[in-house]
Amino acid sequence: MQIEEKLEVFRKFTMDVAKEESDQQIAEYEASCKREVEAFRESKLAELEHKIRTAEHKIRRQTNSMVSREMLRQKRSLDECKRKWRERLLEEVKRLLAAYQETEGYREYLLAKIRMALEVAGEEEIVIYINPSDADKKTELEILTGAELTVSNFDFGGGMRAVIRSRNILIDESFVTKLEQEESYL
Repeated sequence: MQIEEKLEVFRKFTMDVAKEESDQQIAEYEASCKREVEAFRESKLAELEHKIRTAEHKIRRQTNSMVSREMLRQKRSLDECKRKWRERLLEEVKRLLAAYQETEGYREYLLAKIRMALEVAGEEEIVIYINPSDADKKTELEILTGAELTVSNFDFGGGMRAVIRSRNILIDESFVTKLEQEESYL
């Protein structure tokens, strides 16, 4: 083999070795770059997920706060509506009671309640009170029931009250008491 052929073989061999080393270095560099890109991607994904969780938590907190404020506003509005409704209802009931007290049915109601109180008292002493607005009915009611009635010093809205002192019994059939009982249910 001549020198030129030997040089050609040597050159070819050196080129192959250099090419292999170059390919190996390029492969190592590409692998290193891929690792760095993957690490960078994972870092940015973790950072992004953290930002998303933080933003989501903040939005949920704001939403809960808004919902809570709206619920409170609606509750207040509902309570106000209930209060106004209750007032109107009670005014209407009082108006109807006043109209009822001018009827024959009211006189019959008083007679029934007075008779019931007399029955509860039996032979014991009883004091039966009627409302000051019913003073004009006193004589008629006394004649029809045979009981002595007392006109109360304060207005209890109609109806009657009776006291059996010997047994510490109060029979309260006044409209004020009945209205207060009904109000507690509203």
